[in-house]
Amino acid sequence: MSERPRRPRPAVRGTDWAITAAASLELFTLVGALDLESAAVCPPALLGLVLRRRFPVPVLLATLPSMATGHLWLAPMIAMFTVAAELPRRPARRPAVIGCAAAVFASSMRWGLVAEPGPTWSDHLITVQIALMFSIGPTGLGLLARTRSELRSRLAELTESQARGRRLEAEQAVARERARMAREMHDTVSYHLGIIAAQAGALWATAPDDTVREDAETIRRHGADAMRELRDVVGVLRGPDEDDAGHARLDNLPALVEESRLDATLHLTLPEDEGHVCAAAVERAAYRTVQEALTNVRKHAPGAPVTVSVGPSPDRRDTLVVEIRNGPATAPPADVPAGGFGLRGLKERTALAGGRLDAGPTDDGGFLVRAVLPLSPPSLSEPPPPARAAGGTSWYGKMRYAKMRAPRPRCCAPAPPPELDWPGPAWTGSR
Repeated sequence: MSERPRRPRPAVRGTDWAITAAASLELFTLVGALDLESAAVCPPALLGLVLRRRFPVPVLLATLPSMATGHLWLAPMIAMFTVAAELPRRPARRPAVIGCAAAVFASSMRWGLVAEPGPTWSDHLITVQIALMFSIGPTGLGLLARTRSELRSRLAELTESQARGRRLEAEQAVARERARMAREMHDTVSYHLGIIAAQAGALWATAPDDTVREDAETIRRHGADAMRELRDVVGVLRGPDEDDAGHARLDNLPALVEESRLDATLHLTLPEDEGHVCAAAVERAAYRTVQEALTNVRKHAPGAPVTVSVGPSPDRRDTLVVEIRNGPATAPPADVPAGGFGLRGLKERTALAGGRLDAGPTDDGGFLVRAVLPLSPPSLSEPPPPARAAGGTSWYGKMRYAKMRAPRPRCCAPAPPPELDWPGPAWTGSR
């Protein structure tokens, strides 16, 4: 069972000295009546007020003799107010507050009984009323101040909780929109790419000469590459809320490295093995970083040895470091267009998780991708709304409208879509 964390003791502030100075003004009423007894009880009572918030109960006990002898009244009342306001609200501390109030009541009663040599019943009643006022009054005001402070803290927590709820709703709305965009892209673009690849294959089989056959093979190969890139884009747009979100975990990295069929070595240290907890968003970002880096190695540095290192940082145990380092290529790179969007998408994903990604060539002719992620990322802020074209039409609707209006040649193959500005987010691709 873990121990309850202790509250830090408050430091001495200027207001503590100001309150002590104000309480010291009561000494001027004792001019001419100061004696050895007052000199013994008044200085500890007044000086103790400086530390009243750090040690409320000891300071109150130090002020009680000055009340019992009738020399000081303001200092014990201030100390009693502090006890009621500063002691934590726990059932175990309630007897302490009640006991302190009873001690103040007894001290004021003692002075009232000693001050009058022959008290009557009316004098006793007045003494009890004064003692109750000196003990219950500061206690009630202290409890009221404590309640107001706790209420402010609860309101701040409620405001923060509502803000987190709004951010979560915004994230869910963006995820739904991204999933819808992914479905529409898959249903439309993949259809036309499939037709292009199929007709290029048919042209290759019936080509009259080698030049046409070579051009048809180039068209077919680029169409197949575009289909693979489209699947990557659709997978990223679907985001972590889709079916494959549970697969993007750190403990699935060995299978990912093995499936890449590269000369790769994995050094994996799970945060759970060292007593840390890694957020799901951080695991997804780390997994996607390794996945995209291995894809880039396969495209741009075939045959190069790869070293993948994933684990908590040795300097800061609350961060996760992901490094993918490959050597120079041992074979010609694949003939695929490089758009530079893969690393850009990784940087955006890493930034959303609260981390940073750096990538660049190494001195030995290889390439290094390094991401530093916090194990517990901050809440995602509300993203901007999707871009809109003029007239209130989305960029995807504008694309479909332009494609319907574009003239088509009189042949079996559809014409390519016209050149359009693409304001949508580019998330994946080659580096």
